[in-house]
Amino acid sequence: MDNISPRVMLPGNMYRKNKRWWWKVKLPGENRTRARALKAAGAQFAATSRKVAEQVAREMWELAIEAQTEARFKAKAKEKDKRHAEAIAKVKAQAADALAKAQAEFEKKVKSHTEALARAEKKAKAQAEAREELKAKYRAQAEEKDRYYSEQIAKVKAEAAETLAKAKTEFEEELKVYTDALNRAEEETRAETEEMQEVQEKLTTELDEKDRLYAEEMAKVKDTIERAKAEFEEKSQAYRDALNRAEEKAKVEADKRAEAEAKPSRILGDSEMRVACECCGKEDIPSNNLSRIDSGQLLCPTCLEAMREVFSR
Repeated sequence: MDNISPRVMLPGNMYRKNKRWWWKVKLPGENRTRARALKAAGAQFAATSRKVAEQVAREMWELAIEAQTEARFKAKAKEKDKRHAEAIAKVKAQAADALAKAQAEFEKKVKSHTEALARAEKKAKAQAEAREELKAKYRAQAEEKDRYYSEQIAKVKAEAAETLAKAKTEFEEELKVYTDALNRAEEETRAETEEMQEVQEKLTTELDEKDRLYAEEMAKVKDTIERAKAEFEEKSQAYRDALNRAEEKAKVEADKRAEAEAKPSRILGDSEMRVACECCGKEDIPSNNLSRIDSGQLLCPTCLEAMREVFSR
């Protein structure tokens, strides 16, 4: 096995094996050094010509650099996708927490107003029952007084009739006495009846006022519930709009990233093989104008600038 150094200084070691060229090198992006046959595109075996072998080696080196750069771009894009996904997940979690909090507040307000409404209805029911009980009591008292005075009037009339039958002479005087008593009794009855009517009218007015106040209180409670519902709907819509905007922004950035990755890029331009520059092959370059990179290659200023531009993206 011959071990021949190539004309162009490429990394690694190029040698001949069974009259065919091989290259032992660690390409950019690889973890170890290994030997590989320098086969031209479409060829079944390694090249026998050193010039062809060097061209194949240069193309393999350039393709390895392109693959390494592309892998770096993909890694950066993947990391950016991860950050975007985490940001969207965070926005969704915040929106869900806000919605849950708003829902809990709304349910708490509804429960409070529902309990207030129940208490008000219970109070109104008790007032209605008390009002009916009082009306029944006044009706019973009025009926009892009407019966009592009716009995008294009947008794007075009976006594007057009996006295009239006994003595007609005394009848006129006694009749006058009994008539005066009857008039007084009727006047008292009428006065008490009017008093009862006034009491009933006053009670009715008070009950009507209480009914009006109860209706106003119920209207305020219902209005408060409606405002709480509207406030909850408004907050829910605001959180949904914020979530939609975050998702739309993430989608636009993902589309831009996919469009950028779809554009073909050549990291290093094709060049003819030359002697001095180990990247572009340009000859007759003064040695003080060449720069050696980390891989050991000597690059001309043009190739060095191009490589810096690639790695600065």
